[in-house]
Amino acid sequence: MFKYLKGYVYIKITGFSIERFLNLCLNKNIVLYDLEEKSDGLICKVDIKDFKSLKGISRKTACKYKIVSKYGLPFFIFKNKKRIFFIIGIMLFIFLLYFFSSFVWNIEIKGNDKVDNNEILRFCEKNNLYLGAYKNKIDTKELQTKLKNNFPEISWANVQIKGTNVKINISENITEKKELEFKNPCDIIATETGVITEIVTKTGRPLVKEKDIVKKGDILVSGELFLKDGENIVGSYYAYSDADIKAKVKKSFSITLPYSYKDKQYTGKQKTSLSLIAFNKTFSFDFFNKIPFENYDTKVERIPLKLSDNFYLPFIIKKTTYKEYKPINKKYSIKDANLVINKLINEKIISDINFSSDILEKNISYKQNKNELIATVDLTIIQEIGKQVPISSLERSNEEYGTNENSNR
Repeated sequence: MFKYLKGYVYIKITGFSIERFLNLCLNKNIVLYDLEEKSDGLICKVDIKDFKSLKGISRKTACKYKIVSKYGLPFFIFKNKKRIFFIIGIMLFIFLLYFFSSFVWNIEIKGNDKVDNNEILRFCEKNNLYLGAYKNKIDTKELQTKLKNNFPEISWANVQIKGTNVKINISENITEKKELEFKNPCDIIATETGVITEIVTKTGRPLVKEKDIVKKGDILVSGELFLKDGENIVGSYYAYSDADIKAKVKKSFSITLPYSYKDKQYTGKQKTSLSLIAFNKTFSFDFFNKIPFENYDTKVERIPLKLSDNFYLPFIIKKTTYKEYKPINKKYSIKDANLVINKLINEKIISDINFSSDILEKNISYKQNKNELIATVDLTIIQEIGKQVPISSLERSNEEYGTNENSNR
């Protein structure tokens, strides 16, 4: 592209002293490139500014040269000098292309599962990275560090600017980071009623053991630790409790599915609306802006305009399609109703039960009424039931054991 802007010519050199011709060009810093040997001479390229210097070398070496073809913007302008507005348009296009390439027009985020894209984009916007941001003002290394420091879930971040496209690649922690700063005193209580299957106490005083039956709200690990002199309790202090506690828990829920439901019957009629998003502002081409359907589904497509994979332009074509449908009344058969309600049961289990829990037993009972099918699900699962809560009163042991505040450590 740079050589095209300067202009260059394709020449053919003939004679008996071509080697001497090349050596003199080298001595005078005349650059010949893309050399190709032919049976009757040599073909090569030379820039316009060096072409005029070849005349003296030609006389000294008795070598001749002739122009095979001309390339570049100067020749194009000379050839089209009568089309001044055409030339101005091309120059303006090149200038705008260069101008637009100085800004960011697309941001790609990859590798994030725990952190939402919108959260990352909002954070980047506060740190000078947004659509339309000037590329020279973006400090990629600083942004990488800030992303890791601001989001505990992110263990590694890489920000690259390619053309008008910014690629943010993220690697997240497999497990959440443990905070190292000082923890306030707390107890661990049960979030569910069940039978303890496993308890591993890291800090605190365990009050239950395996096979114990606990109720929701019971204290499982106490943050109150005792100071003893032999068998006598002489004081107490409060600490941060931490433990892994699992219990066998029973859960039940019901799902009701009416046999009658509404379905969509598409008519094949649709309306398409186009709009242009330029510089983050929307310009609609649908001047009537009226949807001629009473019932319809909406599909939105955003088509970014780009010259290459990494050269996005600040223009996006927004295509909105409205598809008409007619609502019709339908009724499930007993077989279909069972399939649908089983699917709803699985979806509820996935959404409500933590992925770290183990399902030991699942019993489903069905009840058919006149207008609906009712499924009752009984689950037996092993799950984490410990929850840390601040110690509400630091006077608890003082009242019970007669200690004073000076005994706290």
